Amino acid sequence: MAAEFPFKQWLVSSQSPAVEALLKAAAERDDVISFAGGLPADDLFPTAAMRETLEQVMADQGREALQYHWATGYEPLRAQILAMMRARGIAASDEELLITNGAQQALDLLARLLLRTGDPIGVESPTYVAALEVLRLQRPRMCPVARDAAGLDFDGLRRVLTDDRPNLVYLSPAGHNPTGGVLGQDARTELVALAHRHNSFFIEDDAYGKIQYNGPCPPLRAEAGSGERVLHIGSFSKVLTPGLRVGWLIAPKLLIDQLVLLKAAADLQTGSLSQIVLSTYLVEHDLEAHLDRCLEHYRKRRDAMLAALERELTGVLRWTRPSSGFSIWAELADGRASESVLATALRHGVVFEPGGAFFPADRPQQFLRLSFSNHTPAKIDEGIRRLATALRDA
Repeated sequence: MAAEFPFKQWLVSSQSPAVEALLKAAAERDDVISFAGGLPADDLFPTAAMRETLEQVMADQGREALQYHWATGYEPLRAQILAMMRARGIAASDEELLITNGAQQALDLLARLLLRTGDPIGVESPTYVAALEVLRLQRPRMCPVARDAAGLDFDGLRRVLTDDRPNLVYLSPAGHNPTGGVLGQDARTELVALAHRHNSFFIEDDAYGKIQYNGPCPPLRAEAGSGERVLHIGSFSKVLTPGLRVGWLIAPKLLIDQLVLLKAAADLQTGSLSQIVLSTYLVEHDLEAHLDRCLEHYRKRRDAMLAALERELTGVLRWTRPSSGFSIWAELADGRASESVLATALRHGVVFEPGGAFFPADRPQQFLRLSFSNHTPAKIDEGIRRLATALRDA
């Protein structure tokens, strides 16, 4: 049947069909504890405040909220985002901002505008799976740069910039997914210097930039001299709720002008209702206070998983201690492929995210990602106990 359609390319999931089937089966069972998928905690969503805000918007701005708006975004929300960016050290003008359908659309628009088949692009290895999926749609030549919780391989990055000469490099300096690593001040300064030296644009995915466990981390775009070389992507998905699908992109005006046309052709605009609800919420409620409450819980959940891993899986797994984000990056000490034990884990009532899909080129199979954000410490303890039993049985 599929052969009847004149597809120019076939799209496949980053995970294997077998893994996709197992994770789907797990999602349909209430008795399974899933450490797959880095989800914000739904028990921490400000549900009551959002309900009140939605009712207020429909009562006071119903017609406006249900009508079309400009592709650039709702003006009051644009002003609020720019103020938030100034508080983090990014002095962007109104002409340098575009509101998008989450951070994912911002990356998709950049890739469609700036990448062509065969173009080199520097990419951390491992990195965010959905970023790899959207970049691969343009069929670039991936140029991996090793990244772990300890930092970025700068020698490797310099080789890529010198030998492959990519115009684009995709990075997550202040909250790497999957390792949870955060680059320090010296590393961020060096990145800005390299961007200028090699005339490259560095795409900064800052989705986890505010999910910090060791104190605030300034975005790369806030570094002195970063200027137009850093294209900053942000989102409300991790700090408030992903359901509103609101993100943003800060880039040079010339680039934003083109991206606005591309976005308008793709979806006309980000949803009016979502933008106005979010803008009203930011007026009526303290986002930073909400985030502080969430971080307290996320830190406890991270520490609960680290303690459970130490208790149950020392010698079986090696893992990182994340400084940011929602997950712990782990490796099977005996080098087994994590996919090979996923079915056994499911039989024991727990699943995880196999790590091969996080790599842009070679796909080492011994890694796995364990997300702690959407579970209580008690459920995390039980899930890791089940995982330990499953890994030993497998």
